[in-house]
Amino acid sequence: MKGIAIGILLAIVGVILWLTTKEVETPIVSLHKIGLILAIVGGAEALLAVLSLGKKATK
Repeated sequence: MKGIAIGILLAIVGVILWLTTKEVETPIVSLHKIGLILAIVGGAEALLAVLSLGKKATK
């Protein structure tokens, strides 16, 4: 359950960063791209947590 919550939180923060920092320029990395990466990683983590929860329920 903890993995699902962390994944959803990462995805929400990532989407917020992705949508709101398109015009913000930083010298090293783009916050817009980091937001997209966080959203993808958060979604993947939540999906894997749900799949592992399903595997535990079938055993």
